[in-house]
Amino acid sequence: MSQRGHTLLEMMAAITILLVMASMALPYLKAYSVEAHLVGAGQVFKGEFRRARSIAVKTGAQTAIRFEPGTGGPSYSIYVDGNHNGVLSADIAAGRDRRISGPTLLNSGASDVRVGINPGVPAIPPDRGVLDTSDPIRFGSSNMLSFSPLGTATPGTFYLAGDGLQGAVRVTGGSARVRLMICRGRTWVER
Repeated sequence: MSQRGHTLLEMMAAITILLVMASMALPYLKAYSVEAHLVGAGQVFKGEFRRARSIAVKTGAQTAIRFEPGTGGPSYSIYVDGNHNGVLSADIAAGRDRRISGPTLLNSGASDVRVGINPGVPAIPPDRGVLDTSDPIRFGSSNMLSFSPLGTATPGTFYLAGDGLQGAVRVTGGSARVRLMICRGRTWVER
């Protein structure tokens, strides 16, 4: 009688090969997961920036995203100008510029993504050198991103960090173009 099948030794060899291949793929899967979370968080902020610009153009009033400390951690809120002199911290405190959205926590729901800059990350070209890790929100000294009714914006960059990966949401002043950038190795690429 002719029997078909595999011996225990053949099965063990096949399982060993599969385990070795899986262990080699694990770092790539982790890196892919970190990048996916970082890109997802960046897309959330990119969408919020575009939303604030749209509100400014639609309503004909200055609109701003203000990064501020919150009870659950760092957060942001969207404000609209109430007295036609731009969104100002003093007017927010006095109640003249009203909050229309927020406060929303800055983690954007991704537990492994944080607002920050990893050490040793190169500056986004055309800038040179290494990024300063002390200021991950760079929209002037007030940490406020403003949009005008004409569609222009305060230029600046908002940095997100993952495990060994750096992201940035960059706003161009004149056109208010919002770009999501990822630093792979030592090179920044747009996503």
